[in-house]
Amino acid sequence: MSITAWQLCSWPTCPWKIPDDCAQWPAFVHVQSSVNPHAPAGREALRHGDTVWVGQMGGTIVGVGWEWIELRRGVFMLKDPNYVATNLQFLDHALAPLNDLDAIVSANRVAHALPWQATLTQVLAATRTAEAAPAPPAPTPRTRPAAPPPLPARAGTFQRPPGAGWPSAAAA
Repeated sequence: MSITAWQLCSWPTCPWKIPDDCAQWPAFVHVQSSVNPHAPAGREALRHGDTVWVGQMGGTIVGVGWEWIELRRGVFMLKDPNYVATNLQFLDHALAPLNDLDAIVSANRVAHALPWQATLTQVLAATRTAEAAPAPPAPTPRTRPAAPPPLPARAGTFQRPPGAGWPSAAAA
């Protein structure tokens, strides 16, 4: 099953007053990181894609996801920090929905707390290894092998004297 970051917005909304201590947050697990198939290929090419993380709060599945870009090889950043897709509705201390700016800050706190960059490093290392593998050699035209040299006579084997032929069928 494939989930893209933007699909999280269609999930049922879950209100959440984000605790200051991230140890009290739901345990988010990595579900998917994808590499844009239209990204340039090759060992030195920089990539971009999206990543999705999912957790559970009460009986509700919650998710956060965002697009990422490789700034330079092995260094990843949010492509647009102002857009972290989620079905979470962030609440303030009075349990009222946060304004847009504060909600963006809260969503970025969640993204920053997750080990997504290390996960992307592993995903991209696997894709780069597959691309960097040498291509199999081109098939060569088949040629008939040369006839092997005649075997030397072995001791104890019958050798026909020179000039002696097989008896003809008429003589028999």
